[in-house]
Amino acid sequence: GVGPAWSNTALRGIVRALGAGRRRLAWIDLHTGLGPCGHGEKIYMGDGDAASLARTRACFGADVTSYYDGSSTSAKLSGVIYRAALDECPDAEFTGMALEYGTLPLAQVIEALRGDQWLANHPEAGATQRAAIKRAVRDAFYVDRADWKAMVWAQARVAALQALKGLSR
Repeated sequence: GVGPAWSNTALRGIVRALGAGRRRLAWIDLHTGLGPCGHGEKIYMGDGDAASLARTRACFGADVTSYYDGSSTSAKLSGVIYRAALDECPDAEFTGMALEYGTLPLAQVIEALRGDQWLANHPEAGATQRAAIKRAVRDAFYVDRADWKAMVWAQARVAALQALKGLSR
């Protein structure tokens, strides 16, 4: 592209408006698709400096993983959304993580993504095939079972409470 997407601009405006003048910011980014079904891997988000990683582990637990040290299932990423907080509130102490909730086995998630890409390249696909592929993609990132939803909710609630406690120190 030639510039930021509207959602990036909107998020940055919100972060700037709510984060201006704050001494500390906590960030929890929710994702699905990687890992064991219902488990939320806590993935460090930040620039990789030791103090930031230690602060994140102190806030959210010693089980916070990091792609900087190879302990995460996530590959090293670029263009990450948490940059909005780092860029818009540079004077705030940033403590961030992603919660990556597992859904299906990785091979099924990849197969669903492959199907979605195939569909993008084949607009002539029939309605039945299109619906099946779209359902597979949805199922790869959302498990429509009460136990999965309860696991996601419980872990997100704990993380939110940990963030609030970390901000009040």
